[in-house]
Amino acid sequence: MRTKIHSILIGLLFLSQNLIWSQNTVKELEGFRYKELIVNTASAHDSLPLIIGLHWMRSNPDEFFTFLKDIKKPARIILPEGRYPYKEGFSFYPVELQNYYKMDEDHKMNVLKTEGEKLADFIDFISKKYPSNKKPVIIGASQGGDLSYFIAVHHNTLIGLSCPLMATIDNRLINKAKTKPKAAIAVFHGENDPIVNINDAKKHIKLLKTNSFKAKINTYKEVKHDISDEMKSDFSKLIDNYLN
Repeated sequence: MRTKIHSILIGLLFLSQNLIWSQNTVKELEGFRYKELIVNTASAHDSLPLIIGLHWMRSNPDEFFTFLKDIKKPARIILPEGRYPYKEGFSFYPVELQNYYKMDEDHKMNVLKTEGEKLADFIDFISKKYPSNKKPVIIGASQGGDLSYFIAVHHNTLIGLSCPLMATIDNRLINKAKTKPKAAIAVFHGENDPIVNINDAKKHIKLLKTNSFKAKINTYKEVKHDISDEMKSDFSKLIDNYLN
């Protein structure tokens, strides 16, 4: 009887945590440190679909995961850490010699390409480590969203769905895309974003469609450079539908 009660209590604990399993350890692969979490299932089998989550500048994997907790489908969430320490968090772009955000547009584009190619290699390796019948989802905010754009445009076959949040990409990179578009791109953007103007985000979508990408934008009134509850609900439902 005591054993049965113990089993029930463990089951309730899993339910209260949204069936999240994690070793809570930092792993390394292809030059990236990352955290891995199994959600919405007690089984960590290898065939779970992958969700790759990319944090914003000065953030970290744990903080970004808090925005993915509304996802209800079983998945393996991979949370890479920015390669460059920055204040109390990390950055996916260099910050020591010259801050990415103070570079000219040509330099910015080259940095995005360089860091994007490193990330593409990581996604390729992690996908082979955990093969699934679904292509991975990539979702990122701010600079993590920029990289989500890059992967969708230049390594479209690596993923099944890209969700850039409050992000931007140099339009020249869209015009230089070499892969035949297959994966969908769903952009989420605040209409009052002071860092990435909403009109620029809409121009990206228009150009993506011109280049035969399956792209759409979801906009949010009065939202600045931030993730609102409505935005979080929308991208969580979209990811759940994709994983169905």
